[in-house]
Amino acid sequence: MKNQMKHAVLFLLATPAFANLSPIAVKESALKYHPTVLAAIERMHAGEEAVIGAGGAFDAKAVSDFRRQTKGDYSSTVHRSFVVKPLRVANSKIYAGAEQVSNSLGKFSPVYNTGNPVSTGQVGNYSVLGLSLSLWKNLTLDPSRAAYKNAKYDAKIVSSEKSLTELDIARFGQLAYWEWVTAKKVMNAYEELLKNGESRNEFLEARNKKGDISQILVTENEQYVASRKGALQGAKERFLRAEYALSMFYRDDKGEPVIPASTESYEDYPSSLEELLSKIDLNSDIDELIKRRPDMKNLALTLDKSEVDLELAKQDLRPQVDVTTEYYQRTQANPTMPRDYLMVLAQVSVPLERNLGNGNIGAARARRMVAEKQMSYGRQAYKYQVMALRKALFLQLEQVKQSEIEFTKSKELVTAETYKFKTGGGNLFLVNLREQAQTSAEVSFNESRLSFMNTLLSYQALVSTVE
Repeated sequence: MKNQMKHAVLFLLATPAFANLSPIAVKESALKYHPTVLAAIERMHAGEEAVIGAGGAFDAKAVSDFRRQTKGDYSSTVHRSFVVKPLRVANSKIYAGAEQVSNSLGKFSPVYNTGNPVSTGQVGNYSVLGLSLSLWKNLTLDPSRAAYKNAKYDAKIVSSEKSLTELDIARFGQLAYWEWVTAKKVMNAYEELLKNGESRNEFLEARNKKGDISQILVTENEQYVASRKGALQGAKERFLRAEYALSMFYRDDKGEPVIPASTESYEDYPSSLEELLSKIDLNSDIDELIKRRPDMKNLALTLDKSEVDLELAKQDLRPQVDVTTEYYQRTQANPTMPRDYLMVLAQVSVPLERNLGNGNIGAARARRMVAEKQMSYGRQAYKYQVMALRKALFLQLEQVKQSEIEFTKSKELVTAETYKFKTGGGNLFLVNLREQAQTSAEVSFNESRLSFMNTLLSYQALVSTVE
């Protein structure tokens, strides 16, 4: 018995408690399962992998070549094998390996045989150590280093875009929730309005049968009922759309959209929006926010990329002066062959026309100017958006208060007019007018709360930063 009770307690503890549908639940679901967020995460991973790929330009490589001189006095075979390691400085690379020179006829170039020109067979093996670097063009930057720098900038950009996507999806998800709540309340208001009209219709028909009122009053009320049915259909359509829109953010553990049940319990609007607003930071320094905002960081990173492109373009106007040094040491050879020797190769290339360089530099400068203007405008727009939303929040809060007052007064008028009508002191036209005014005020009250929440969510997303 004790074991059964123990298992029962454990079962209850393991079973999650029922929770109302809430904006936080929708937000968490969207951040975990929404395809846009998942795609942003994959783009971030792709950017990280692209950095690794760009760094692959500096991977060590095994290189081999084979040369055969088939005619002439110094016919020979040269086989070279090296391990080459590109370096991230001065467009340089180092390499080490071996060179094998041989000939069965026995007559070799003096570079391979200085002391015994009639020897036959293999001349010798040499170990080789080499260094190649640029002294002018590509000294400060070359295509491989530029690609690596830009890949790192791109990785940071897509990482920030992932953060921006999460902020947007969290905001859109919560806004979809409040639209769903508002649409449900609006639909309920029109349902109540129609219900009152239909109840009154039954009351009027009964009085008409008794001869207490004329048929014209019944017809007039039927007109109001028809109008209210039309308004209800519009409200139902809005609620239907809100359900499906919410399901795009509210998903199950398989990532599939979930349409809330008609009986779903939910978190209502806060009783005090003013208290909610008091918990929001409205005094942060905007310039400090700009420094930490992911979208502002991306504008700066785009400018950095344009600087890299401009520096790379400038290389096209510079003369190319590349130097290669190779040190050879004999490992097996005729004793008359040199024990070691050093070879130095200089390659010089000077552009005689400047179309390539000038065109690339001009295009790169134009792209940099675009990036500068976009960053300048982005900062200005961000600053003014923050300032505008801060003021709009207080104005919309006041609008909510006035809408609530209007709704409260309209309910009082309906109560008074209904009582007058039932006691014979009022008229049908005023009763219907008061009821419709009450419903309009109720809808306006809910719409004003929705607008406030939209502005509040937009402001929170706008001032969110990524360290």
